Amino acid sequence: MNRVCTILGIEKPIIQGPMAWTSTAPLVAAVSNAGGLGVLGVGFAPIGFVLEQVKATRALTQKPFAINVIMDPASGILDKIVTVVKEEKVPVVYADTLIGLDYALSKKYFDIWHELGARVIVKASDIRDAVTAEKAGADIVIVKGWEGGGHVTVESTMVLVPQAADVLEKTPLVAAGGIADGRGMAAVMAMGAEGIEMGTVFLAAAETPVHPNVKTAVLACGDMQTVITGTATGEPCRQIANALSEEILRIEAEYVRKEAAERLRPVAESSLKKAMAEGDTEHGAVMAGQIAPLVNSIRPVADIMNTVIAECRAVMAGMSRLQLD
Repeated sequence: MNRVCTILGIEKPIIQGPMAWTSTAPLVAAVSNAGGLGVLGVGFAPIGFVLEQVKATRALTQKPFAINVIMDPASGILDKIVTVVKEEKVPVVYADTLIGLDYALSKKYFDIWHELGARVIVKASDIRDAVTAEKAGADIVIVKGWEGGGHVTVESTMVLVPQAADVLEKTPLVAAGGIADGRGMAAVMAMGAEGIEMGTVFLAAAETPVHPNVKTAVLACGDMQTVITGTATGEPCRQIANALSEEILRIEAEYVRKEAAERLRPVAESSLKKAMAEGDTEHGAVMAGQIAPLVNSIRPVADIMNTVIAECRAVMAGMSRLQLD
């Protein structure tokens, strides 16, 4: 039995990446109902919204799902999430991290969430953070390569996965970044992962409640048509190139880091909402990964997941027939 499935109580070792303004109840429930783990992308959202989405998800599925939280002690969100987990009996907490995961902070909240009956997934930004997450008691560790959409790291999936597989002593590893089909799943499992996380492919799923223009933008995205923006802010993100990204990159090229960060705030503010909810895919941010060119059609979540699993099995079976001498 796959350890990721056993720990999370799911049928397929596929986790849907949390995406703000995107992974709300309809998508999350669809992924969970199809046998994976849906994750509410609630991050820094107001607690009222978090509670609303948890209740809406429960109305659509009886299967396990997760809520994500940023491991940022300054925001005050961690204690509020404790309350949500306690009151709503949330099955899984998905801890998003910035580089430099704090052991004491992690140990404190992981223990609390475990005591409340929740499993804890940690998305680590680098190998050091992956080790810290394991030592603090994470049930599953995810490493995401910089190919992925949204917040990016500094190493590729090909580099991160085998390193993490070598250093994690007992915690199952999940790979993210640049995975949209069974070939990608087979590749990372060959490197030591026991499951995958996907985001971009679900961005264009039939059940995903974003503006239709967003799905059109993902389908139209070709090779070399995503860019990394916001480096000056210390929180760089990958998005589909558009008028917004051109403006951000211009500011970052013309001004020193500190001044660029200040000038970017009004430009980037609400840009994600502008695209996802309002459909402005030129001046809003469509945070898709480099794998977007492999997303060629709008399909139901269950079809996406079943195809990935079937393709992965076929690829793994075919590998055994390859001749190496």
